[in-house]
Amino acid sequence: MRDGYKNVNNNYTNRSSCVFPLFISKKNDVTIVFLNYWKIKNKINNVICNIRIHDEKGNLIKLFTLNISEENYAISIRSILESSTNFKGIAIIEFISLENFGFTFPGVTAFYSSNLNYSGVHTAGRIKNPEEKKIPSEIIETNWNCKWGNGITPFFTIFNGSLKNSKTFIEVKVLNSENNLVVSKNIDLNLEEPYSNKFFFLDEIFNFNELKLDNNCFVEVKIPFSDFFPRMICGNFFRKDQFLEVTHSFENQKDNADYLDEVTKDFKEYRIPSINPIATNSDLNLELLFFPTNCIGNVFGKWRSGRFNERLTTSEESFNWQCGGSESNLKKIEIKNGNKIKALDITKGKIPVRINTNYIYKLNNSNSEFSTDIAAGQITEYFPPKRFTWGHGIVGNDYKTVIFLTSFSHDESCRVESKGKLFLYIGKNKFESSHKIPIDSGIEINVNDILKDKFDLEKISFISWYYIQEKRTKLIGYWLSYTKTGKITGDHAF
Repeated sequence: MRDGYKNVNNNYTNRSSCVFPLFISKKNDVTIVFLNYWKIKNKINNVICNIRIHDEKGNLIKLFTLNISEENYAISIRSILESSTNFKGIAIIEFISLENFGFTFPGVTAFYSSNLNYSGVHTAGRIKNPEEKKIPSEIIETNWNCKWGNGITPFFTIFNGSLKNSKTFIEVKVLNSENNLVVSKNIDLNLEEPYSNKFFFLDEIFNFNELKLDNNCFVEVKIPFSDFFPRMICGNFFRKDQFLEVTHSFENQKDNADYLDEVTKDFKEYRIPSINPIATNSDLNLELLFFPTNCIGNVFGKWRSGRFNERLTTSEESFNWQCGGSESNLKKIEIKNGNKIKALDITKGKIPVRINTNYIYKLNNSNSEFSTDIAAGQITEYFPPKRFTWGHGIVGNDYKTVIFLTSFSHDESCRVESKGKLFLYIGKNKFESSHKIPIDSGIEINVNDILKDKFDLEKISFISWYYIQEKRTKLIGYWLSYTKTGKITGDHAF
């Protein structure tokens, strides 16, 4: 990971892309939302966007092209198809420029909707660029919060790349919280044609009534791949509502023997190798979910806690857990609602560089089964300091959006207070507000308060926003959009 961050300035590509599965009907749509950060952040003015829509067999159904000139976009796939009939497939979203993007992944969020319920997820899988190596291999994708029974089933999606495949199989496993196998099955993938794709619903693969399943059970999928990056859009499908609650998978890290150095007794300088930044408010409960899919590790640390706009203080509350290896279990940490921020600091032990963490937000005092599943992780000391971060959200028709911004430094080099500005876009409307993040602290920004009396909040609107600050800090952002009835979505910022 350290080398990856060091070499990022040497990356060159003028094509970035992503793939989102499509689930379209009279009540379902997929809306592609993105900020023109190429222009705003990187001063790149000439960018073309191509959206290729393929059906499940891989046939090209529609090609949509536009020159990126506005500062933000919200594009309905159903509108591109010009039909409200049932459709399953994929959208390959491609951005091209004569200038260097630096990254092959673009900052795009897809909002999956059923009537007025929305769930958003950012870029996950993609087709590799022509200059990239295309070596056939296998990968195990896993790590999403599974909900079983009561008309809800976990699901995942797989697509083929640009090459015709021979007949291949996937292996699907269900494991319990102790990381023991509950059931497994080999399935004929049947995706030989280029760009062919498929939704897989777990209740169509296994009979839930014959298995001992609870919401601590999780899924692993072993996938063959070649010219595509096979990160999956996955999550849970609410059959009655025909609603996809989406997130993305993570690769099983059991063989990734990459570790951070622990803090030794004779080390006198300020240093925290790995930090989980956490924030919530009076509306939201948060559950941190750690899957037993990391490489072998046993970590130790302490909590820091405080309120927004205040410097956090270290508490006596400590923690340790086996975060990977044969002895590890699924671990949950509950953070009750309240206007507060916390930092989970890991300082000692055999510390894996990657400790994936899922942020499960739910509305407090609600019986709703909806939740977020934000695929994130511990922030290591290799994470570069930033001035710029951005994201999305939903307002209107009872939706409220809040943005949590935190700044917890791993060392003294960027442990500073910084002023900043939030710029908010709804269509062609632009709003701004000024803020300040203290040292080792965080803030909450209520988007609806900024828009109050300035914008019609009667109907649903997708928003794009960016925050830019005067100084570089270890800036991390999360956004949450939710209603009083328990509908909720969110993600980490780019």
